Amino acid sequence: MQAQAVITNIQKFSVHDGPGIRSILFLKGCPLRCQWCANPENIAPQPQLMLYPLKCIHCGLCISRCPQGAISTRDGALSFQAERCTNCGTCTKVCASQARVLKGAWMTAQEARQEIDRDLPFYQNSGGGVTFSGGEPLLHPAFIIEIAREYRQMGLNSAVETCGCVSWDAFEAVLPWIDLFLFDLKCIDSAKHQQYCGRGNEQILSNLSRLCQCARVIVRMPIIPGINDTDEDLRLAGAYLSERKEHIEAVHCLPYHNMGLSKYEALHMDYQLPDVALPKSEAMNRIKTFLESYGLHVQIGG
Repeated sequence: MQAQAVITNIQKFSVHDGPGIRSILFLKGCPLRCQWCANPENIAPQPQLMLYPLKCIHCGLCISRCPQGAISTRDGALSFQAERCTNCGTCTKVCASQARVLKGAWMTAQEARQEIDRDLPFYQNSGGGVTFSGGEPLLHPAFIIEIAREYRQMGLNSAVETCGCVSWDAFEAVLPWIDLFLFDLKCIDSAKHQQYCGRGNEQILSNLSRLCQCARVIVRMPIIPGINDTDEDLRLAGAYLSERKEHIEAVHCLPYHNMGLSKYEALHMDYQLPDVALPKSEAMNRIKTFLESYGLHVQIGG
């Protein structure tokens, strides 16, 4: 059987997340629950219904088509009972205004590659390729291997963006076919990582240490004001990374943003950091300079 995964998006013509011009595959499913996640639609492993009430034209077709009776009218407005919804997507098929969207679809590796291959000349001329993102793409190693192996034979580049919270076996399986790992590092302190990401980081740090010995690695640090940008957080990160600096290609400091807020609303999820301010450029430059003092190659953004 061909490897399959639930894909939410194939982003074309990206010049980030790896060299050259690339396509980015967003795979659903993640073991972490980071409170600042910008892609909450990729956390759960299954396809999910997303609602956009402002697009609704109140045609009422979704009410009669929902097999679970999760949609009704109340005081002249549509009412949705999320606990009844099974994410079957039946309502989305009759929603002409796209007020109801099923996010995520099962695809085989070959189906995904057919879509990616439409832009092959751009990858070939720019030294680009494909980046597997998510969610956590390493929950689907067979899917990654099936695509990356063929691209390696074509001389194209494959990258993986990972939170690192998977078994080492998953890394080991894809290693022969991946040219670059973009490894997220949120907090060095495991208790703080547990508080804000839902799990401790012992497995993550172990995987990063092992991966640095055998692959090209760029460490990506999301900077969340008031959470992981304190002097102590930065000191711990600098000390940890400096011990591995000979094996780390670069450190990318990624400024926090809240552009995913509308996704939380569409998924009926609560955003847990509504009061966090966007980091100012002066603060980001200070962080960059501080980490550079540990002998690291640091840039803002990535």
